[in-house]
Amino acid sequence: MAVQPESLEVLEKADVAPAQARAILRAIEIELAGARDVLATKHDLAGLGAILRVEMSELGATLRSEMSELGSELRGEMSALGAKLRGEMTEFRAETRTEFASLRTDMASWRGELRGEIHAAVGNSTRQMYMALLGQMAVLLGFAYLFATHVH
Repeated sequence: MAVQPESLEVLEKADVAPAQARAILRAIEIELAGARDVLATKHDLAGLGAILRVEMSELGATLRSEMSELGSELRGEMSALGAKLRGEMTEFRAETRTEFASLRTDMASWRGELRGEIHAAVGNSTRQMYMALLGQMAVLLGFAYLFATHVH
């Protein structure tokens, strides 16, 4: 970078010795040259933006691919779990039906036994009732005979 004449004139008007003015401007030039490596220009930023867009695009594609794979895995696992659950529900339904059939059989058996016990109890009660009724009739007939024979 060359020293601009206007910059030199400004320093000389400020009563800076020409050798010092040139040294100051040369130091500034050196700093600016070094700063170009440090500072980003619009061109640098445009290039960086393009690089970032490419990387973001690649990352987006990778993410979409991984999400698709994960979705496929999840669908497979959910399908397997659904099939397992349906199988277990079918087994449970069969077991429940078997148990209910067994309970129905047991209840029918108990009902038959209970009917037999009720009939036996009713039969005994009826027999005892008839016997008591016959006994009472015999007593009443005995009193009637007693009154009829003593009243004459």
